[in-house]
Amino acid sequence: MKKTIAYLLPSVAFLLYIMNIIGIADIVDALFTVNPYLIVCVFVITVSYSLIDCFKWHLLIDKIKRISLLWLVPIYFAGELFNALTPGAKSGGEVIKAHYVSKVSGLPQSRVYASILIDKSIHMFVFFILIVFSVVYTTLFLEMPSFFTSIFRVVVSFAAILSVAAIVVSMKIGRYKHRTIFRLLNFVYHFRFFEALRVKFKTYKAFEDFVVEAFTEFLESLNLLIGHTKGVGANILLSLFMFSLTFLKVWIIFFALGYSQAIIPIIIVVCLGSVVSYVVFTPGGAGVTEIALISLYVAVGVDPHVAAVVTLIDRSMYYVVSFGVGYLANIYMRFKI
Repeated sequence: MKKTIAYLLPSVAFLLYIMNIIGIADIVDALFTVNPYLIVCVFVITVSYSLIDCFKWHLLIDKIKRISLLWLVPIYFAGELFNALTPGAKSGGEVIKAHYVSKVSGLPQSRVYASILIDKSIHMFVFFILIVFSVVYTTLFLEMPSFFTSIFRVVVSFAAILSVAAIVVSMKIGRYKHRTIFRLLNFVYHFRFFEALRVKFKTYKAFEDFVVEAFTEFLESLNLLIGHTKGVGANILLSLFMFSLTFLKVWIIFFALGYSQAIIPIIIVVCLGSVVSYVVFTPGGAGVTEIALISLYVAVGVDPHVAAVVTLIDRSMYYVVSFGVGYLANIYMRFKI
């Protein structure tokens, strides 16, 4: 927590400094010109994005076991709160989702994780395509700060390496019973700092059986979902629709300020700004993501004060849904379970 705060405070302070350079008065004046009805529309789109994300996850997990979508919605938002609180890749909420789904449905958490993994992998695949498009477009047609272009090229290269590694691992995954794995499990069980394992599992054999069973269930569910072509196809289409909503949301914010912004620069800025939020070490990318988005909007020709207002409204919607709705969802789940 102390490290998180240590990362967060300087980034927020620098954001305030940037806003001060742009002109706090100009930003406030621009905020007062915003069409409130369109901002309500933006909020509805933000919530709709999350609901669609939940629904596409439901399409996958429902293949493993029938679970009411009404149950999954609060579980989804509860997990999104912890995703927003988690620095970097935002994966902390997936543990919460798996825990609550397991409690509600009786499914082993390993099976729930399989549905989450497929869902996130499909979404990231679509996102990766958009990132490649954004990097290629900025390289060919836009003059972007070298700092940003360097980060994006590194991220794309790293993602490509991970993709190749994932393919290699998936080809070898059937050999999980190889003795090297069991040697590793044996080391983990007897490692002196993992005494809690020996308290929960009285013998190594019990620990080994538990891990093998959980991993087997995970693989079975993963194979089942990969073979669920209709669910995977629908998930891809819904991911594309979700990104379309994100771009539309930002376009409406510009329109609410009285500006008609071309859609291509919006796609590029939103995608590249999202990359920053995934690689920084502040909760939800707070501070750093806002600075990146403002810089990117200015780089594609948007007035600085307009860029600041659009970014603040856009990110505020994210915080309201993630922290506000997510917090209420966590309270609801604690009472229900």
